[in-house]
Amino acid sequence: MNVMFLSRTTLHDPIWWIQTMRHFAICALVFLLAGPLLAQDQTTSDPKIESKRQDLFTASVDYSKRYSGHAVLIQHRGKLVFERYDDWGQETPHMLASGTKSFSGVLAMFAVQDRLLTLDERVCETITEWKEDPKKSKITIRHLLSLSSGLEPADAAFPIRNAGLLPKNSILSQRQQRIARQDQSQGLSKLATGNWFKDAVEVPMKYQPGENFDYGPSHFYAFGELLNRKLQSQSAIQATSFEAYAKLRIFDPIGIQIGRWGKDSAGNVNIPGGLMLTARNWAKFGQFVLQQGSIEQADGSTKELLSKDLLKQCFVPSSANPKYGLTWWLNSVDEQADSGRNPGPAQGNFRDRIRQQALSREADVGTDSNQEPMEVYMAAGLGKQRLFILPKYDLVVVRFAEPSQQGNRFNNGEFLKPIVQAFDSEKP
Repeated sequence: MNVMFLSRTTLHDPIWWIQTMRHFAICALVFLLAGPLLAQDQTTSDPKIESKRQDLFTASVDYSKRYSGHAVLIQHRGKLVFERYDDWGQETPHMLASGTKSFSGVLAMFAVQDRLLTLDERVCETITEWKEDPKKSKITIRHLLSLSSGLEPADAAFPIRNAGLLPKNSILSQRQQRIARQDQSQGLSKLATGNWFKDAVEVPMKYQPGENFDYGPSHFYAFGELLNRKLQSQSAIQATSFEAYAKLRIFDPIGIQIGRWGKDSAGNVNIPGGLMLTARNWAKFGQFVLQQGSIEQADGSTKELLSKDLLKQCFVPSSANPKYGLTWWLNSVDEQADSGRNPGPAQGNFRDRIRQQALSREADVGTDSNQEPMEVYMAAGLGKQRLFILPKYDLVVVRFAEPSQQGNRFNNGEFLKPIVQAFDSEKP
């Protein structure tokens, strides 16, 4: 170790003092300049603005909690700026319910990139059992992913596993009881063999392909069976199942740790509703989408995993429902164009039409504080689980909640309003 000894002469040397003071001045200047940059990396350099933002974030989370909210996470420009957990743990995975569905759309785009499939190819070229069916033979992969295949949604054929463990008065328990009644009235119990992918092949048709948006699990399980067959007929990609392919292309590269993914008795994952993640892990997926298919590497550079042009196709409104793309809910911003489009079944009974219209309203977000429509991509699940992606604000927002009657009153727009207000000044 080198030690500098100062002689009495050195201490009385004016040149030494001038050089020393200059050195301290430079260090002080660097510190002062670095301080705001470090603060800005989190949110903003202005303490007053930052305090106001925290108040707005808290207002949003308090609103969420009033309606059975468990957790809220806010990520801006790839940085975590706020998170709060109420009766939940930061490291505890939460059910995404139908928030799981949006992984299928992104995985389908990877399959297009890998030349496993095209969106407009007919499913019967792979699920050959459909070739002789006059309706099923017309179903395309795009129809499956936009929930307009015409297949009976068949909720009753794909019951929630371990339903007996649900609290008797819970929303999930009530839903299970309703599905059981459907099972009896529609005669769909014969489809429930325990292999959800293969059962989906036998689901009857309800509409002509492409005509109507009809929300339900059968479209997703049929896509799972198709993707499994595609993967098992090739050797270039080291995956032979939907689950393995999702892990290879999405979860591992993005760094997402799966809490749990429910499976049927044959080992097939619950594609439309069985994934459990922590808020931070779900936010990683949101950030990947926000960054148009790219991830940030350790050295600060970005790496493209999925072509942004392919990913964009997930957010093009379908012809059957302008509020839904390919497995993603959209806050439609073109009201004039939407006015002539059908947000739900044109056919079917009154109950069907009301159900689909109510589901479509789930995507409503409204406008920002300047009364401008917001571009929002949303993954949504039972109990108001939410992953919001707001490209113009460079925001990813995660919300977890308990399914409850009170929670049904949660409103996307009211929840997002304070968060958007916190960043309105930075909107392009």
